[in-house]
Order: sequence, then C-alpha cells, then structure tokens
Amino acid sequence: MESRERQHLDSSSGAVLIMVLWILLATSMLALSFSASIRIEVDAARNVIEQKKAYYLSRAGIEYAIYKVIESQQIFLPNQRIQQGRLETLSPDLTGTLAFRMSTGTAQVEISDETGKINVNLAPSYLIYNLLVLVGLDQPEADVITDSIEDWRDADNLYRPNGAESDYYQSLEVPYLAKNGVFDVPEELLLVRGITPEVYYGRKGLTDTGERVEYYGLQRYFTTFTTINRINVNSAPLAVLASISELDFESASRIDVMRQDTPFQNTTEILEAIPGVSTNLTSVLSTIRSNIYSLISDGRVTNSEAVNRIRCVIRINPTAPKGYSVLYWNESNLEL
Repeated sequence: MESRERQHLDSSSGAVLIMVLWILLATSMLALSFSASIRIEVDAARNVIEQKKAYYLSRAGIEYAIYKVIESQQIFLPNQRIQQGRLETLSPDLTGTLAFRMSTGTAQVEISDETGKINVNLAPSYLIYNLLVLVGLDQPEADVITDSIEDWRDADNLYRPNGAESDYYQSLEVPYLAKNGVFDVPEELLLVRGITPEVYYGRKGLTDTGERVEYYGLQRYFTTFTTINRINVNSAPLAVLASISELDFESASRIDVMRQDTPFQNTTEILEAIPGVSTNLTSVLSTIRSNIYSLISDGRVTNSEAVNRIRCVIRINPTAPKGYSVLYWNESNLEL
C-alpha cells in the first residue's frame, strides 16, 4: 500500500515538474520574442533618428555651399578683388567640392556650374552625339539615344532612323507617351529610349592600364536650367569642350589646362591661345560668369550607414530675399 502511494506521488511530482518546465519554456520564448520585438523597434527608432541627422547634415551642407558661392561671387566684383585670398576651397569658376564638418557627422557638397553643361533642349544633335561617344557609349548606342532625344523633344510623331515615339514607349512593361516637348528637368532623360540609370548616373570602372575612370554619367553634362545656347568655357567638363565640332580633343585639353590658373576673360583669348580654330567657336562658347549652380550634398552620420542626399539647382539673385532662388530640389536617403 505504501509502495503504491509512493509511486503515485512520484508520478504526480514528475507530471508537475514537466508542466513547470513547459511553463518556463513558454515564458522564455515569450521573453525572447518580446526582447526581439523591442530590439527591432529600438533599431528602427535609431535609424529614423540617424536619417534625420543625415538629412539636417545635408541641409547644412547646402546652406554652407550657397553661402560660399554667394561670397565668391561678391569677391570677384572689381572693388573686392583684394579679398580673393579668402577663396580656399572653390576654383576660379566657383566649382569643386566642399566639406562641412559637425560633431555628429559631415556633409560633402559637389558644386557644378550649369552654364558649363549642354542644354538638352537647345543643343544640336551633333553635339549630343559627340558627347555620348566621348563618355564611353559605342556608336550604335549613341545613334539610338541621339535620335530618341530629338524625337522626345520635337512636336511631331515622326520617327528618326534610330529614334522612338509613343508607340515604342507604349510597348514597354510600364507604358507611357513620348512627351513631344522640352525636357523640364535633366532626370527626364531617364524616360528616353537607350538611357538606363547606369548611363544617366554613370558607373566606375578600370582602364586597360588599371586607371579608375567613370563612364557615361550624363547627369554631369546635360542641363535644362540655362537659357542661352552657349557653353561656359571656364567651367565646362573636358568631354563637353571636346564634343564641340570646332575643337578636337587636343585643343580642348589645352583649353582645360590653360583655364585652371586663369579663367578666360573673353572668347577672343581662346582664338589667340589656340591658333587655327574656327572663329565660329565664339558663337558656341561663353565667358559670362554663371549665376546658376547645381549642388549635391551628401550628409553622413559618424559611425553610421545613414546617408542623405540633397540635390538642388540655385540661381544667384541679389534681388531675392535670401540672395538666391531655388530652381530644383530633390531629396533621397542612401545606404552605404
């Protein structure tokens, strides 16, 4: 009798022990799940905070760059040339890269002059084609893109030999119509046949000799924000200069070297510096100081992968309340 009672007690104790272990296991799983949920929420909150920090770093970079551009514009006024020594980070054509540092991170701002680019709404087709070949596209690709740009910006639905109109774009997976009008912003080029994100934004690569180069990158060479069909010789990228029919690559390279120290004051100086070039060059190039600049600011938080990019185009305007007006503004979060 006593043995049976002991066996029953042992059996009951074992069942209770197993039940307690299951309860402990269930409680542990709930605790782990709750801990993981809390960790995810904390990480998400930290990411939001770091993205906000990156955003304000990039905003600070934009404001700093605008200040430097306005300051530099004033420095070059005749009665303020004595202050030219204050220009420590911008080149004579007011382009280059500025670094802005704060305790939470940094902002790096790339400044480019829009008047040194090709206006895609005004440029002749030969200029577009020459540039495409110079930046690394093969001739068939350059033919397709050139004709497709022409078809996009003209008012009719007639094809050029290698172009595209609405029926081509309607056949795509995500269909749309050809604009048959001017480009509003340079990014609109991404809608044109043959222009992929790689072609528009560019890609880095190596030459046969191991030198690092960047291919394509049409965003660096085309604009829609200028109003005259002439190119600023003092700020135009080498590829833009070399795409002009009146200049070969050697002459464009000579101009590129000469302008580094002393910007050209007028187009006559170019004719004198490069003997033998066509006088038509003066109708293609300009030396008028720009008042339209593109700013690309990348805000980076210290010890974080959070990056915020702001790209804007500004026009320096002394009559505006802040001394400038914004022509274009684009924000995006990036991941390193």
